[in-house]
Amino acid sequence: MTENVDVDKQKRILDLRKEIAKSIYKSPKTDEELKKEFKDASYEDLTATLKNMLVLKLIKREGFPAKYSISKEIAEKLDSRKSISESDKNLIKVSIMIESKGDNKATLEDAMNKILERLKSDKKFLVYESKIAEIVVHDGLFSTYIEAEVSCKDLQSLFRLVYYYGVTSIDVIRPEKLNIPISDLQESLFTIVDMTHGYADMIFKLKQELNYITGKK
Repeated sequence: MTENVDVDKQKRILDLRKEIAKSIYKSPKTDEELKKEFKDASYEDLTATLKNMLVLKLIKREGFPAKYSISKEIAEKLDSRKSISESDKNLIKVSIMIESKGDNKATLEDAMNKILERLKSDKKFLVYESKIAEIVVHDGLFSTYIEAEVSCKDLQSLFRLVYYYGVTSIDVIRPEKLNIPISDLQESLFTIVDMTHGYADMIFKLKQELNYITGKK
């Protein structure tokens, strides 16, 4: 049975889960140590996240005093991320979400899988990790999102990522500052202009088709 789920809370827990994994990957932590480290997170979210990670066997809790430590599988995953990062020559790295809704669960799932497959195979980007969230019912529609960390060669590639993949949320991981040569800025602006014209042409064509169907001039 599908139930209404607080999507915002689900996202908070996923974000917190990622940060906890990074923290205890470095060294095991007790409940109190985690509370102090993640003091901006509510007690409810922290407790729910730790329970979720234990159920999924992402972490383990053992010893006295009891400490949380990362599972072998997740440790290997973090090592893999580190290896990718060391070989990544791209200038920009971002964390993105691509959200979507639909009235058919199977169609939505298929569409999101295709988007993620296309992103992973796109040579313009390097995908560190990605995940499609569980499909839930929100505001009467099936809802889900793709969460991914992606690096891009330059500003132009970043604009294309946002436009062509329908990014709905984005956080810049690196760099802290970006010095852009005038040639790169000009090229990026041309990219935006092209995308804007393409969108305007699409709207114009759709309007013509609608007028034809309705008999309007």
